[in-house]
Amino acid sequence: MTIKQFRVYAPASIANLGPGFDVFGVALDGLGDYIKVKRVSEPGVRIQIKGFEADHIPVLAQQNSAGAVMNAALDRIGDSVGVELEIEKGIPPGAGMGSSGASAAAAAVAAQKLMGFELPQRELVKLAAQGEAAVAGSAHADNVSASLFGGFILVGDGYDVVRMETPDIGFVVVVPDVKYENKTKMARELLPKTVGLKDAVRNIGFASRMAAAVAMKDPILFGKSMCDSMIEPHRAGMIPNFHLVKLAALQAGAYGCSISGGGPSVFAVGENPAEIGKAMVEAFGDTKSKIYLTRPSNLGTRLV
Repeated sequence: MTIKQFRVYAPASIANLGPGFDVFGVALDGLGDYIKVKRVSEPGVRIQIKGFEADHIPVLAQQNSAGAVMNAALDRIGDSVGVELEIEKGIPPGAGMGSSGASAAAAAVAAQKLMGFELPQRELVKLAAQGEAAVAGSAHADNVSASLFGGFILVGDGYDVVRMETPDIGFVVVVPDVKYENKTKMARELLPKTVGLKDAVRNIGFASRMAAAVAMKDPILFGKSMCDSMIEPHRAGMIPNFHLVKLAALQAGAYGCSISGGGPSVFAVGENPAEIGKAMVEAFGDTKSKIYLTRPSNLGTRLV
């Protein structure tokens, strides 16, 4: 390893997108994490964190998504050197915008730089997913893949990822002031072990339409395909006034609205995201919330 210091940026993401549980993801513009990577002589991974909720994010490498990825990479390299990571959180943790996934993606790309060669796509995704496994208990790859490659992604078996350019459409993410410990793990535990055939068929239909919308660059069909019969009903209870918030978004002109990742944020797409977001905030009632206006990003993780 000859590289001594560099900086990496990884965008935020929204996973699932309604019917695409653990399969669909999209990268977001203007929201992301930075990681400054410094090679040091003392073995191991040391972490400093600043930005969103820095005091609440673990600095032990094995408990941090970026640290877990870098640990795995150093084991693979087999070099008796160490790395210092300075993580600047630009994505609020636990909000459903791929905060841990972005840090993991940034660390995976940083690891490539340290190794001096590019990993095959599947190996890069698998490495980044180890960060999600460390903090969420599941090596799901939808968020990390969207952050790594940008655009709209579909995750297949064995970390095989298909990427397409995302239609240009306004996104609004509204983050309610609701905190859950181990939120991702809790959100997964709410899910049923089996689903009904009717619900499965409905989700397959909407997921197929969403993929077609992306291929056709049709933002309206993209939004109208955000319908979920399998996951959303079970996670809606985590979110205050969820059904009212969704109704308010659609009445304000949103093409579609759903839970952002594992929640508790709710996102919508449409031509007037500011007005849609305002209606959603009002529907949250007494629960304070924050609006993030963004668009899809077709750029993924990169050195800056």
